[in-house]
Amino acid sequence: MKLHERQRSGQPPAKRASIPPVMLVEPSRSLAKPQPTTKPHLDAGLLEACTEAAKQHEASSSADHRRSRGQVFTPPEVARFMAGLLPEITKRFRLLDPGAGPGILTAAVCERVTKLRSPRHLDVHLYETDKALLPLLRRNVTLCRDALLRAGHSADFEVHTEDFVFANEHISEQPSLFAPVSAPETFDAVITNPPYFKIDGDSPHATLFRALVHGQPNIYALFLAVAAGVLRPGGSLVAITPRSFCNGLYFRGFRHWFFERMTLRHAHLFESRKDAFREAGVLQESLITLTTRLGVPAQHVTLTTSYGRGDLASPRRIELPANRVVDDSCGDMVVRLPSDDVDARIMAIVESWPSRFADHGLKVSTGPVVSFRANEYLVHAARERGTVPLLLVHNVRLFRTEWPLPENGKPAAFRVAPGSEKMLVPTLNYVLLRRFSAKEERRRLTASCLLRENFPSKRVALENHVNYVYHSERELTEDETFGLAGLFNSVLLDRYFRTLSGNTQVNATELRTLNFPNLTTVRNIGRGIRALGRLDLAEIERVVLDTLGVNGSLAKELLEAARG
Repeated sequence: MKLHERQRSGQPPAKRASIPPVMLVEPSRSLAKPQPTTKPHLDAGLLEACTEAAKQHEASSSADHRRSRGQVFTPPEVARFMAGLLPEITKRFRLLDPGAGPGILTAAVCERVTKLRSPRHLDVHLYETDKALLPLLRRNVTLCRDALLRAGHSADFEVHTEDFVFANEHISEQPSLFAPVSAPETFDAVITNPPYFKIDGDSPHATLFRALVHGQPNIYALFLAVAAGVLRPGGSLVAITPRSFCNGLYFRGFRHWFFERMTLRHAHLFESRKDAFREAGVLQESLITLTTRLGVPAQHVTLTTSYGRGDLASPRRIELPANRVVDDSCGDMVVRLPSDDVDARIMAIVESWPSRFADHGLKVSTGPVVSFRANEYLVHAARERGTVPLLLVHNVRLFRTEWPLPENGKPAAFRVAPGSEKMLVPTLNYVLLRRFSAKEERRRLTASCLLRENFPSKRVALENHVNYVYHSERELTEDETFGLAGLFNSVLLDRYFRTLSGNTQVNATELRTLNFPNLTTVRNIGRGIRALGRLDLAEIERVVLDTLGVNGSLAKELLEAARG
């Protein structure tokens, strides 16, 4: 067995291609006789031993240091689940662990191999640039080596201290699905918990993958792209990442690039934003994916869901046709993630609607007032002369646009002046939607009705945390306004939207491409809601479901949710 290290700076040198990597060999370590471990390591399993060492590192390092590098170490339950997703580990198996940290994911794979009866040889490559972590990584690699040797297996480990993206920059030049895998080294599998932090659009990382990025990209997407590029045909990639890449404009180029090369086989969603990485205080909807390089397209995708780590061993499971999970019908290559059979039935209903939101002349825009850029026009007094109402996210309540609100320290009005008039919109019937919800808020979609007759001014100011819905050619009728608000506030559409997006942000682009019932149906919903004469969410849900023809057990479950 070999244990050696390739070293290179984490920053790109001026002429990267002309500088060969430097190979460092650790000659002093005996490979024939495993080094003795302390008693706690013998008592614990391999993965637990490596995790315990990582906890000691966390206790002795600063949170700011880890945050600056996007480091969140993988909990052992999650690592074991991820290692279990890898297909068969063959007799000679090349494994890549980019962003290895303390090597917990590698340890999980090695633990799995130690339970196999016939001998395996692993060729493992790990990338890590944090010098503070390298001693711990080397120590854990040694533990893995020792455990494999004791179980009758063999392995080579190579620790690369160079930047993973820069070291494999040739991957950015692969043009399409049909291009040959051009990496000098290809792997049977990649397992990764990549770093998570935003990078500037003109950074060296983003420049390498210009076709993949938009706006302010995230480093984890580039790790996934490079990992896909170094896999052999049929090779597997298991990754835990935020869910944010599944939809939205920022990751659209990445999704097209990635899914031209990779086939989604399995996705596991954690419902809790807190539980998967609770020790690190991460508040993020986390997703584990298994994808494979090229090969036969998947007919179905397995989708599993757990609340967190405690029920990870017995998740809820459904299977859906692959084209219902990874959907490019609108050119956006979105990934839908229903969490159970109810979500799957809701998807079938919504996607049976024959047209899109925008096909009915409906438009959605973001409020034009950006507070920090328009500070000179913001007024706290609600009815000061020369001002118009300013509507913020706090003014958007279920079905009601409340203005003015009791004094809450927020501006309530917007001064009309030559420099501010372009930020105003005419007072018409609109549906307002909050663009953001709280991290753990039960409801993702919250819509209010703005009725022209309730506002005294001819114009209003809408802040950019609010989306507003209108018709491109005329004013919405009151029935249409209430009908649209009824749909957006329904449990039905809220749950459907959650299958599309794990973000707390509601983007106008996502709304424009939603399947949507025709305006006659919308008006009928609105007429039924207005006839109620009161705000009763369960009764409003019943109106929506009855008008859409949704009945049976699904209607019963949605009505119970509305009452809750």
